[in-house]
Amino acid sequence: MLDYQLVDKKRIPHLFVMVFSTLLLTFIMFVTGSTSDALVDLVHGSEPSYTITLDAANTPVSLSTSSFESGEGSARYVDFDYTLAKQATGYHVLLDVNGVIANNVDTRISSIKSLTATFSGGQASLKSGWRVLPTHNEQVLTSGTTVEFTDNPYFFSLTNTGTNELSLTSLVITYSCAPAEAGGKTEFGMYPQSEVTDSTLISTLNTTAGTLPIAGSNQSWTDYGYYISGAVSSYMWHIDLANEGIQYRGVYFTSYRPYFSSNSSLTTYSYQDDNGYTTSSVYWFKYEPITWRILDIQDEKVFLMADLVLDAQDYYYSNTSRTISGATIYANNYEHSHIRSWLNDSFYNTSFTSEEKALIRTSTVDNSVASTGYATNQYACKDTNDKVFLLSYVEATSAAYGFNTATSRQLQASAYSLSQGAYADSITRSFWWLRSPCNGLTSFARRVGPDGDIYNSNVNNTNHGVVAVLWISL
Repeated sequence: MLDYQLVDKKRIPHLFVMVFSTLLLTFIMFVTGSTSDALVDLVHGSEPSYTITLDAANTPVSLSTSSFESGEGSARYVDFDYTLAKQATGYHVLLDVNGVIANNVDTRISSIKSLTATFSGGQASLKSGWRVLPTHNEQVLTSGTTVEFTDNPYFFSLTNTGTNELSLTSLVITYSCAPAEAGGKTEFGMYPQSEVTDSTLISTLNTTAGTLPIAGSNQSWTDYGYYISGAVSSYMWHIDLANEGIQYRGVYFTSYRPYFSSNSSLTTYSYQDDNGYTTSSVYWFKYEPITWRILDIQDEKVFLMADLVLDAQDYYYSNTSRTISGATIYANNYEHSHIRSWLNDSFYNTSFTSEEKALIRTSTVDNSVASTGYATNQYACKDTNDKVFLLSYVEATSAAYGFNTATSRQLQASAYSLSQGAYADSITRSFWWLRSPCNGLTSFARRVGPDGDIYNSNVNNTNHGVVAVLWISL
């Protein structure tokens, strides 16, 4: 997980007063940093340890801010939402049945390692995850017993699921203070990835999905708008559903997606059947946190690259040039490519919440000749301003980003990308696109092969994977 370090220390007291002045309860909460000596060496300053105590007016009466004084802070400030909680005498929280305490969307705790709740009455149920008010990993707590997290969530909610009021006397949260480091990994956003294999769950999801779509009648499904024989055809759909708080994507197709958008739909022209996906069957994929490589950190922002081939898309659906505003636009023009618009629309809106989108920076993307790795390249386009983009040739061969060898560029394909027709070798490594055009042919762009070497491919190739990159604010 990215551990968001504090930048503006002066905001801390103000934010606490602002938040806690709205509370309807009295509460003692302890938040402690990790006690690992190894971890201390990774942070700026000392391990944070502070206690919040509220008086009858819900105003903080004791708040240690030693971790947030001048200099570099070692932890992020903490802020909570309280739902259906009510004030009680003494310093504790009294939760109605179904009352919830959750960390706030705007000022979340990063990389929670453990949580200990001390309470009486009611039944405390804990959920954790990567989205606001998470709905999975549910477990019933025992008062005073510490719950260890292995998946580094940064949201949690504690709900009274009993039949009596629950009196919470303390909540101790241990979290990682380790800053993000180039070469490491983090999780951010969610996307359908692994395939669902549980037959009972599949049956439940199929029932919920309802009537299957056909050409001309999508039902509750969404048409991908994929191509067959060079034209958009209605033959492949998806649907997003939640079951017990977990999001899933269903995929259904009545014809095979050809590995060139100009091809007809035959098994000889598709990798879907080679990957185990056949027509007229519904396949389900679980939304999971996206794992990213941390390529660079600078000026309070982080450069991330997906550590998995998440999807399969053509660079552009046609090999032919077109005219836009009187200018000839070649098929390998990144500015006007399909994959660029797909990244900044479909992928962006599917993967990130509004809160996560607020952290994603708009980047000026270098599309110069130099970025393509050639001395000359008449097909290089002007720079673009994007939220999400692809690596260039120069970036994908940069030792500073960890790409010292071909092996460092080898990436696995997700099950979801395989359902879309991505190619995979015997150990599930896949091709993935770069944004840089080839300098010799109007319809070719650069891509990374399963072996990690970089070649050129026809832009209307649909079996190449998508590996998104983006800058986010710390």
